[in-house]
Amino acid sequence: MIIPLIPLAFGAVITVSAVDRVPALDTRPTCADAAQQISVTRTVELCQQSEQQARAALESQWANFPSADRQTCVATTKIGGFPSYVQVLTCLELARDARTMKLN
Repeated sequence: MIIPLIPLAFGAVITVSAVDRVPALDTRPTCADAAQQISVTRTVELCQQSEQQARAALESQWANFPSADRQTCVATTKIGGFPSYVQVLTCLELARDARTMKLN
């Protein structure tokens, strides 16, 4: 009876630790799609540069965002499209700002 609980507990540890650091996202499909959809001036290289800047901002601010927000925003960016550090950062900032607005 105790044995089935061990994998469950181990899985919980993996889930928690996965949100403790900025996730590794493959933004190449995001940038390839953006370059085709947005405009001719939006190149894959500019998109990748923007994604790396967002990742750097996330790395410096990651611990300041609540764990629940981090988990939600990372999961949201993977739904129905290509993952993006810009989307994760924007989601986290919106959640933070909405929480601040409620307090005022």
